[in-house]
Amino acid sequence: MRKKIYLVGLLISIIATGVLLFGRINVENEAKSVEILADYEEFAVMAKQLGISDEALFTQLNATGFTGVSLKEESLSSMVMESKPLEYDLLLNVKSDLDWRDAYGDQAIAYLDVPSRSDYDMVIRTYDQGVFDFLRSGITARYDEDFYVFFDEAIKTIVLKGDISDIYYTEDSRYKDYLSKGVKLPRVMVSSALEDIGLGFDPNKVKSIQDAGLPVNLRPSTYDKYNSKIVKAYFEEVERYGEVPNAIIVSGRDAFSFTAETNSYKQELYEILKENKIPVGMIESAVQRGYIEQRGSTQMARDLEYNIVRVFPVIEYIQERYNYLGFYEGAKEIENTMYRAITERNIRVIYFRPFKNSKFTYFDDLEEYNKTFEGLKTRLADHGITLGAPHAMPYHGSSPYLLILSSMGLLILGLIIFKLVFDIAERFEWVLFLVGLLGIVGLNLVAPNKSIDLFAFAASNIFPTLSILFVIEFVKDILSSNKVYTLKGVLVKTLLGLTLSILITLIGGFYVGAIMSRSDYLIEMSYFRGVKLSLLLPMAAFVLIYLIKLGYKRDVHELDESTYFIEDIKRFFTEDIKMYYGLLAIVFGGIIYVYLARSGHETNIEVLNIELIFRNFLEDHMLARPRTKEIFIAFPALSAAIYFACRGYRKILFPFLLASVLGLTSVVNTFAHARAPIYLSTTRTILSWICSLVISVLVVLVLDLINRFYIRRFGSKNI
Repeated sequence: MRKKIYLVGLLISIIATGVLLFGRINVENEAKSVEILADYEEFAVMAKQLGISDEALFTQLNATGFTGVSLKEESLSSMVMESKPLEYDLLLNVKSDLDWRDAYGDQAIAYLDVPSRSDYDMVIRTYDQGVFDFLRSGITARYDEDFYVFFDEAIKTIVLKGDISDIYYTEDSRYKDYLSKGVKLPRVMVSSALEDIGLGFDPNKVKSIQDAGLPVNLRPSTYDKYNSKIVKAYFEEVERYGEVPNAIIVSGRDAFSFTAETNSYKQELYEILKENKIPVGMIESAVQRGYIEQRGSTQMARDLEYNIVRVFPVIEYIQERYNYLGFYEGAKEIENTMYRAITERNIRVIYFRPFKNSKFTYFDDLEEYNKTFEGLKTRLADHGITLGAPHAMPYHGSSPYLLILSSMGLLILGLIIFKLVFDIAERFEWVLFLVGLLGIVGLNLVAPNKSIDLFAFAASNIFPTLSILFVIEFVKDILSSNKVYTLKGVLVKTLLGLTLSILITLIGGFYVGAIMSRSDYLIEMSYFRGVKLSLLLPMAAFVLIYLIKLGYKRDVHELDESTYFIEDIKRFFTEDIKMYYGLLAIVFGGIIYVYLARSGHETNIEVLNIELIFRNFLEDHMLARPRTKEIFIAFPALSAAIYFACRGYRKILFPFLLASVLGLTSVVNTFAHARAPIYLSTTRTILSWICSLVISVLVVLVLDLINRFYIRRFGSKNI
């Protein structure tokens, strides 16, 4: 009866998981276009380096593959950087100069000299009428009247009202006396967020881009106070220039129109974005997980039903990968970086900056851009991805009922593992089953968001553990049979064991991918947080299952007796400890640390150059790159373990089987990165399996040669 219920439950679970999975695949197939936006600021600097106009440079770049140019709003900071005739400072710093009144007109002096004026106000002055008119027009169009004061005198002055939350400080520095003793830690106010607020778009810059034949992505800035008119002003400029953005990519620390007072963005913006179906671009963080933080962006994404496109910024260390390592000619490694971002992380906008050969200079071979984008376009075609206006994925939710049915299979598999390992009583198993079902339903109803994380975490541990149990039982059967295997028989056993163990974990990957099929996971507003723990727990499970099933220094005739487990524990704890045990423990600990650290982008442990070159080689010749730890460490180790079992070498099984766990967890972990499309993760695993089959055959053949030599040399098996 129990087996029938389990079988029916598993079939229902598989069907529910399949429905979730196919729903996700259909959504992923709707987003197959990528935009490549050139950053105006840096390309303008490059144009100066080349001694040509902005328009001339963009005209030459038009044919290379850029789909547009991103232009930020002007700000006080950017205008000073471009040597516009103006200067600005905090009122506190202005008044620190004894002769400050000589620099301003009478009306401005009378206003600024009032003692109640805030030290945090920003004071701007210029002699240029055109600059003054541009500033006045941009400020009055965007911000409330109580934010600013204008003085149109010979020395034209603008005062913007700030507060302490706007202030920029220097980094901490300590004053020391002649005895090198620290005496004070001053805080120096050097500027304010007011120097970065949006002031409108420069019409000359817009014209130079449009005359070059490229669309302009007008990139707005925002300020969290006095901004009641900011949305209206932005879209008036969008209409004026005829440049509706394919995606709004906001510059600054807040979501567009975010207001500190309400802790939200403006309803007016929501209505415009919703009506015109304009997606919001969210910029990926430097560690390639999540986004650069902008207040209000998460709420905006939810309200828009995740009408979001992921933006990959080509930041400085990537710009400098021209002629990388002396191995890649030109911008090949920069192309590789963009290719990975698009195919593996659902990036749909590349925010592109020019190739650098130093911190301040650019490579001036414009043909390299054409070569780079042509190569990228060709490689993306294999994935059905084209260059053009970015497509956001349609909203996709997960049915709570399907999640419950899918998770029921996880409960059943968990109980099967528990039963096979610990041989629990059937009555106790029924109790666990009923409690588990109630827990799954209750968790889904009470905490639906948390339930997805927990169900995905369960799948990421249950399937590798199930595969571990299969492998250990597989090896145990070989050892117990006392059969003499031919080389052909060993190869059949090896390939069969390898294939079935990978298949189990691949199904686990499908479960993880199906559970995390909601839109917020696909665009990484939410993400799987149990990666490192799901790599460690199966290792602990392996050690426990190994001791129960194969034991510690057990004889062959003792393998079928679980009662020997207690004896195994006694043997282990009464073992004479040798010095090399400690050294091996240190080495093993180091390997585990590197393995866990390499599983993300948040540590200082980087990929070796030779490994990077090999990875890129695989990416160039395969649709998806197999994971190197799977094809060169884990699965060959599993093949070696099966070979040793067939030849009766029991004493060296443990380290090889333990190494194989790295691959079994890796397969499921591939699908835990929900931003990667299902087809890519599946292809990666299948190619890993194919490569591992070939490598495993070579491993078995080499080990068999070594074994024959060993027997001829020593005449017996002592390991």
